[in-house]
Amino acid sequence: MTETIRVLLVDDSSDLASVAAELLAREDDRFDVSTETDPSAVVDRVEAEPVDCLVCDYGMPGMDGLDVLRAVRERWPDLPFVLFTGKGSEEIASEAISAGATDYVRKGTAADNYALLANRVAQAVAKRRSSRRAARLEALRDLARDVNGALVRADDQAAAERAVCDRLVATDPYTVAWIGSVDVAEGSTTVRTAVGEPVDAVDHRREPVHRAATTREPAVATDPDRSDPETVAAVPLDVDEDRYGLLVAGAAAPDAIDGFELDFLAELGEDVASALERLRIRAELSESEAKYRRLVEQNLVGVYLIQDGEFEYVNPRLAAMFGYTQEELLTELTPSDVVIEADREKLRRNLERRESGDVDDLRYTLRGERKDGSEIEFEVHGGRIDYRGEPAIMGTLLDVTEQRRHQRELERSRTEYRELFEGFPDAVFVREPGDTFRIVSDIAVDRLGYDREELLSMKPIDIDPNLDPDDEDDRFDALSDDGSLRFDTVHETKAGDRIPVAVNSTLIPYRGDEAILSTARDISERVAREEELRRQRDRMEGIASVVSHDLRNPLNVAAGRIEAVRRACDCDHDDLDGALDALDRMNRLIDDLLTLTGRHDVDPSPVSLSSTVDRAWRNVATDGATLRREVDGTIRADGSRLEQVFENLFRNSVEHGSSERGDGATADPDLTVTVGELPDGFYVADDGSGIPTADRERIFESGYSTDQGGTGLGLSIVQDVIEAHDWEIRVTSGSEGGARFEITGVEGVE
Repeated sequence: MTETIRVLLVDDSSDLASVAAELLAREDDRFDVSTETDPSAVVDRVEAEPVDCLVCDYGMPGMDGLDVLRAVRERWPDLPFVLFTGKGSEEIASEAISAGATDYVRKGTAADNYALLANRVAQAVAKRRSSRRAARLEALRDLARDVNGALVRADDQAAAERAVCDRLVATDPYTVAWIGSVDVAEGSTTVRTAVGEPVDAVDHRREPVHRAATTREPAVATDPDRSDPETVAAVPLDVDEDRYGLLVAGAAAPDAIDGFELDFLAELGEDVASALERLRIRAELSESEAKYRRLVEQNLVGVYLIQDGEFEYVNPRLAAMFGYTQEELLTELTPSDVVIEADREKLRRNLERRESGDVDDLRYTLRGERKDGSEIEFEVHGGRIDYRGEPAIMGTLLDVTEQRRHQRELERSRTEYRELFEGFPDAVFVREPGDTFRIVSDIAVDRLGYDREELLSMKPIDIDPNLDPDDEDDRFDALSDDGSLRFDTVHETKAGDRIPVAVNSTLIPYRGDEAILSTARDISERVAREEELRRQRDRMEGIASVVSHDLRNPLNVAAGRIEAVRRACDCDHDDLDGALDALDRMNRLIDDLLTLTGRHDVDPSPVSLSSTVDRAWRNVATDGATLRREVDGTIRADGSRLEQVFENLFRNSVEHGSSERGDGATADPDLTVTVGELPDGFYVADDGSGIPTADRERIFESGYSTDQGGTGLGLSIVQDVIEAHDWEIRVTSGSEGGARFEITGVEGVE
């Protein structure tokens, strides 16, 4: 690209100045000619704008051309100055040259005069530029040499960056320099090192800085509207793909950094980047060496150096692994001495392979013998190095005795788990919440008829037609709250068959997260039995209803006729009373049969024990017996069924608690029936004659009774109600010798 030559033409005549400027500009396309008619303003013009050459008239009022020359030379000794005058003489020319004029050209009307002037101007500017470039080149060489020397001497990145910025600012024309990084996306600048003022003026918002950060290419620009600084250059500090930011330099003068200067800064940036790369690598190596040193010194692993089959170095940890001192291993023992005989050939072979260079590095396991005779397993890492000019093996020993033991135990546990998992009689599924199955057992595969891969791509909703998507979240919430979940459902096979199953799910840890373990038991037989029992119960209810209707009618007729005879006859009524008692026993027998054959479902709700006990006691003919109620809590139960339990137990105590047995027996007026609390239930006890031990296993059987007037069904009904609630009942002796019935497994209500 052609470099512009900026010429300031000074002449007190504006017309002559304009004509001369136009004629001069025609002679050379590179010329950019401006004029000045006031000789006293020349110094200010040169100071305010870049000028490559002054062309000045001699004869001007107030201040002639030589006066202008002297004023210019005081400030700019090397600025080309051509005296261009029509009143010249040899004396003036000699004086001008002595005063420092670059050349002297006489005016004339011929075009050749302007061609000569143009030639003299171009030569003077070229000479000055060449001289200044040579001087600048020498200065830049000195700067590069100084910077590279500082980079070599720098101990770390901060020192290197500081040295670069210091030396740039100490070199003309730079007034500010910094090294840092620019995040273009975030629009932020991070300055690591800065020298000069004002640093914050050269940030990412300046065009060359943004361009260099974006393109990773050197960039320079001049902003004539700024003086802080006017010219800014930025070069990337890159080594291949590694980036160390930008080097940014600013100069106060316009166009102070030309293409030549930018190329120099780019080369300097490469040197700086290489130095930063070297310092980074050195820092990483130093850190690695420090870590290695700490590793050895802090005895984390055993470290060894073997040469010619002998220990040349062992660290304290290695000596401790075998129970020896370092001195014993170095002076009395060889590597083979600490390895069991069965592994010595393996050791010898691997040492030879590494020493010969067949392999660079080996990793293998050996078994050794400690000083106390115990066995140790250790992992050997090592590679060939040069030690004192000869090949040697350096590496580490890692005690893996416990690790191998744990591995063997883990493998044994895995084998046992696998056998248990596959031998489990129920189908087993493992999955993460909301995800597909992770593990399925062989039984699950066989039962459902899918390939294992098919099952592992499915979710519970794919095999459970009863499962609603919303239920999945509810079930997981229930699992999270209680830790386990049990429910009955059906699983649909690939063939479309439906299998009733009882699912038991629990949360387990699985691969660092939470998973759901579910077992599904085939309950087809149980469901079939329950269905058969329901059918039998329905038949029994039908039979009982018919029997109740067909028996009650004649019994009621018989009772009515006996009562009519009693009223009409004044004879002895003992026989009639006995007949009525027999009819009453038959009615109670019918009631108990209806209870036994009726529905056994319960509807639990909060029930007051004290209120239920009191109502049941009022419903029983107690014949003067006393109730002692020592319960006052609330439980979950079916209120009417619970009241029936208490009635039957109270009736049993009153009827069987007297000293006499058989028809006509009445309760002992001193009989006391107690209802008390247990930790998880309650009991009913009396102080009567009690129940013989031999009879306790039979008393809940239907039809069993020691009272000829009893139905033998009361306690059987009690047991049915207890089992319907999932409770348990046990009969034993009371503290005062009577019978005691303990009901446990009862859920209390706070």
